Amino acid sequence: MFVPALALAVQEVATDTSASEIDIGLMFAGDHVYFFGTVPEDGVDVVVLLESTEDEPAVVNVKGRVGPLWMNTKQFSVSGLPLMYKIHATRPLNEIMDKALARELGLGYDVLKERMSIKPIRGEVEEGDKDLVFDGILKTRQDENLYNIDEKRVEVKKGRLFKHYFRFPSKAKEGKYVATSFIFKDGRLIGKGVDEIVIKKTGLEAMIATLAHSHPALYGVLAVFLAVCAGLFVGFIFKTRGGH
Repeated sequence: MFVPALALAVQEVATDTSASEIDIGLMFAGDHVYFFGTVPEDGVDVVVLLESTEDEPAVVNVKGRVGPLWMNTKQFSVSGLPLMYKIHATRPLNEIMDKALARELGLGYDVLKERMSIKPIRGEVEEGDKDLVFDGILKTRQDENLYNIDEKRVEVKKGRLFKHYFRFPSKAKEGKYVATSFIFKDGRLIGKGVDEIVIKKTGLEAMIATLAHSHPALYGVLAVFLAVCAGLFVGFIFKTRGGH
């Protein structure tokens, strides 16, 4: 009888982070957090998954040929994908575990594709559309350093300690992120540790977000006012330079 890996006795391992909270201000350009951990025995592999707890909905346009032209012919609403998804490991995942265990633990882009759902806004869903949409989102989020799989990043030192860091790019949003450290031995999951990192807005960024949520009408008026002021200021600068 098949027994899920998560139902088996898995040892809790000691893990920690260099920071449990990241503050986002108007000038936030990204940050990195170190992760530390111990392993219960020698000769193990470590895989660490960092994932946002909230999904990030998206709208994706798909181009198609209309006569001699390429143009947007379909539009899909996409759900089920996290904003951030990163994996660090001691070696390639397919050398550490089989596909069934990887799927059960939520490890790998194939798992994300299975989790993703698309609904047509314009056009109809045809065979191959899901692959096309996923590949497009994957490339975009890889370029933004929101998605990444690095299978040689983690090193176990002296047989019992591991250390590495995840980069939180400027595109990271407010919310909770969970880092799960999996310990494997001969293809079996033998240990697990979980750490949480909270990203929150501070200063003027937090004030603007609170205003937009609590007083949307006032926020709209203020946004228009600031846009007008910015336009007048730019006009003044160009006029002053032109007078010299």
